[in-house]
Amino acid sequence: MNRKHDISLFQIEKLSFFVLALVFLFSCKEGQEHKLVLFDFEEASQTDFVKPQDATFELIKSENNNYIKINNGFTIRETGVKLLSPENQPWDLSTFYQVKADVSNVGDEDMQVELFVGNDPDGLLRWYCSDYVDLIPGESKTITINLAWTPWIHQPQIEVNGLRGVPGKIKADLTKVTELTFCSRYATQPNNFTIDNVRAVGKYEERSPDNFFPFIDEFGQYIHDDWKNKMHSEEELKQAATNELAHLKSRKGAPGIGKYGGWAAGPKLEATGFFRTEKKDGKWWMVDPEGYLFWTAGLNCVASDAVFTGISHRENYFKFLPKKDDVLGDFYGKGTHASHGFYKDKLPYDSYNFYQSNLYRKYGEDWLETFQDMAHLRIKDWGMNTIGFVSDFGATRQHRTPYVGSIWINNTPKIEGSEGFWGKFHDVFDPRFRDAVRNSVMTQKEGANDPWCIGYFVDNELSWGLLGSLSIGTLNSPATQPAKIEFVNNLKAKYKEIESLNKKWETNHASWEDVLVSTKTPNEENAKEDLLAFYEKIAGTYFRIINEELKAVAPHQNYLGCRFAWANNDVVLTAASQYLDIMSFNKYEYSVEKFSLPEGVDKPVMIGEFHFGSLDRGSLHPGVKIAKNQAERGQMYQDYIQGALRHPNIVGAHWFQYLDEPNTGRFDGENYNVGFIDICDNPYEELINKVKETTYSMYDYRVNNSSKK
Repeated sequence: MNRKHDISLFQIEKLSFFVLALVFLFSCKEGQEHKLVLFDFEEASQTDFVKPQDATFELIKSENNNYIKINNGFTIRETGVKLLSPENQPWDLSTFYQVKADVSNVGDEDMQVELFVGNDPDGLLRWYCSDYVDLIPGESKTITINLAWTPWIHQPQIEVNGLRGVPGKIKADLTKVTELTFCSRYATQPNNFTIDNVRAVGKYEERSPDNFFPFIDEFGQYIHDDWKNKMHSEEELKQAATNELAHLKSRKGAPGIGKYGGWAAGPKLEATGFFRTEKKDGKWWMVDPEGYLFWTAGLNCVASDAVFTGISHRENYFKFLPKKDDVLGDFYGKGTHASHGFYKDKLPYDSYNFYQSNLYRKYGEDWLETFQDMAHLRIKDWGMNTIGFVSDFGATRQHRTPYVGSIWINNTPKIEGSEGFWGKFHDVFDPRFRDAVRNSVMTQKEGANDPWCIGYFVDNELSWGLLGSLSIGTLNSPATQPAKIEFVNNLKAKYKEIESLNKKWETNHASWEDVLVSTKTPNEENAKEDLLAFYEKIAGTYFRIINEELKAVAPHQNYLGCRFAWANNDVVLTAASQYLDIMSFNKYEYSVEKFSLPEGVDKPVMIGEFHFGSLDRGSLHPGVKIAKNQAERGQMYQDYIQGALRHPNIVGAHWFQYLDEPNTGRFDGENYNVGFIDICDNPYEELINKVKETTYSMYDYRVNNSSKK
């Protein structure tokens, strides 16, 4: 299909770049809004700088306004258009706080329109300068991208390493921006949207960086601000602990709840002594060991040891670090892993755990036992019922709150030609893969045959890539790659003669050995059928082998899958559905009410991760989904959970995570306000109040409310 645009009706004589600049630049008098119009499409010649990607576009003219309409395909990740800077003259957006654009859904289906500002080679920086809006048919919204972490900036900019959100820092190099990308996010079918009034706005307040260091106090808090419930002394820490413990001791949790957190006030089904799933009245449910309906409302990372932060090469960031032979020196450690960021090439590095040191200050020598006890008391009071992914075994072994197990498949052979955010993909056709799965399950089987263990997540956010991409990665691998040998053997069985493959793929391989040795990518359209078939075989083999090895050790626990994230497709999901008891998805969205599985797949679904964060309580990065303040975090939690409760397939959702990440970043630099509690172990009251309002009535809500399909 020819997707080149046709604007012959609108072609006019090109204006020079200098005239365009006058059109694009909105000159403001002092005191008016600091603004630069990038595209408003009032001049038809602006369409010369629109580059479609798996899409066509057209200029729509009206008496009062012009805009462009995008007609999208869905065969690539970023289907839509790029708006290019005119005449190869980059925009300097470094003095602007935001980029805004008005978009509308003019199609017949719900969609998400996403905007990326710039094309920074660092994928994280490009992601920081992006956002999207959800649009129902006929709806219009404004996408807003913040270009700095705060509405003020340090001038000059200063170097602060090892954390993603930095106060006073512009997110990326915005002095030479050459493109803006508008796309239909995760499109699975054609759709249509419009773009208009693309502009850079907002002028920064400039602050001197003098006296910025140190910027972290002895409790791990940000120094240069104050907020509700900020801790200023050990006395305040201890008083907060006393007050909260007194509150929790008087609380009984949500009414009508059984031993395992199921709905004792509701119907009782068959009790098997373990968690299982059942579809009742058109909705999937979990059923707890007593036979009560169960919907898993959980918290990930209920652990005190995962929030250490790097100290090495950054000692001046901290107002106070204890001597290593001091009692608080017990909370030093060594960082030995960093998948991304500042410490990736600085292993090992010295680290410190401010959260644990604050627990010691609050609770004394028995701080760990008190942490575990408080976790159970809080989860019950908050109306929640599950300890989630990678949590404290000391807490889960107490058999007070149901939990999930976490297994990582370690030391596996990889497909050398593959790639992904967390690394290369497993070679599931190498016999060593099954051995690695068996060994990983046996060494990480915490919870096997325990009635309190709901099931296991195995692996996390695997990079499945675009449709067929793992097959291409296989062909790009060496001839000794077991997956490649398997692929070539499949091709031999299908085509018999090399000439038949050459005819189909339009290649000129001399022999099957030549196919094995070659690392050249074939024409993807010609080879599409075979690429998809082997891609599906990789997925099916992966889930089948794990299912077999997991069930051999933990036959009573649910196989919860690999927590699908951003790179999934129907081929992988359909293959997975044959072997998973519950399909898990990490969905950082504003709503999952309209989440869908592939046609023909009807399985229970668990949301493995979601969260909302803000910058109103001393945190330096709001996380993946942004709220204005703690109260709005609570409202967003309620909206998300109630949308999930209305969905007939979703049987639970787990928030990432129990506590905030350190302000100076974890191993990969994440420093998100994503906790129910802060670095000083104090709950966010406004958030918690809304959580309880939601969870205390969640069973009744699920029974009596349904999504409109």
